[in-house]
Amino acid sequence: MKEKIALTLSLMNEGHNVNEIQNMLNVDYREFNKILKAIRNAGYNYSKSFSSDGEITIKTNRTLNFGDRKSIRISVKDRILKAIFISDLHIGSEFENPNLLKIVYNYAKKHDCHIIFNGGDLIDGVYPDAPYKLKNPTTESQVKKVLRVHPFDPDITCFMLYGNHDYRSLIDEGFDVARYLEERRYDLVSLGYGECTIHMKDDSIALIHDLSRSKKVEAPKNVTITYRGHSHKSKTRDHKLVYIPALSDASHFAYEYRPLSGFLEAEFTFFNKKIARINMKQLAIVQNEIRLANEETMLIQPDYKEIPHTLGKRK
Repeated sequence: MKEKIALTLSLMNEGHNVNEIQNMLNVDYREFNKILKAIRNAGYNYSKSFSSDGEITIKTNRTLNFGDRKSIRISVKDRILKAIFISDLHIGSEFENPNLLKIVYNYAKKHDCHIIFNGGDLIDGVYPDAPYKLKNPTTESQVKKVLRVHPFDPDITCFMLYGNHDYRSLIDEGFDVARYLEERRYDLVSLGYGECTIHMKDDSIALIHDLSRSKKVEAPKNVTITYRGHSHKSKTRDHKLVYIPALSDASHFAYEYRPLSGFLEAEFTFFNKKIARINMKQLAIVQNEIRLANEETMLIQPDYKEIPHTLGKRK
């Protein structure tokens, strides 16, 4: 193990990405997580950088980074970034459906998408007065189930915002779901609790999720668009706020109609390092089949016109 730790540190600081290091060490992602944990326990501080093609690069960091992550940067390698947005899996409850997560990952692989954003309520938490049953009765059993059922793909990074159900375990038990999972899965990148800003080129978007009835999270004013978990239904408000549907079965909330289980696919087109256009698809999962429920195009830069790929270098 000491030799692998030393070699990993050397390869990290040479700029090799995670997949390259694993191949050089001939280890799988589980063993690599153990190596990262051993490096951290040895006193090393390191930070991760992320790219739109799913690559994760880790380097030792000479600055303190103990605080909660409230912003993150994704390096966009081209004029287009494609991302999937999911939310409200409620793992551990009777409404969970981990198979939907597998369907999303298969879709991402098939459509060359390397970035997934999770908008919160990954687990259901423990609510003694809840009017429904839990399949997994403790917080720890729920997050361990996440580790069992959450797909892994070396070319996909899943950025995890945590919501009110995840936050409940921290407030009531002192159990930090975000830290527990990121320490065991480097591909499940924590965005903290409640809100996070994602920087892309010279622009940014936000991901938010209310942490309690008294702690409502407002959409940031300095971002191009905000994606919100928690509501379990999909809708767009003024091209500035997008609600993410739930990736779980029948909701226990009272709605006029049963929301469709599913996810969003967003294609961000950049011009002059700013988001120029967003093509958004709402994709419902019905009887394990993906169906297009809605599609819309948001023109962010009114004067933007698509430049043919044959005309000069992409910006």
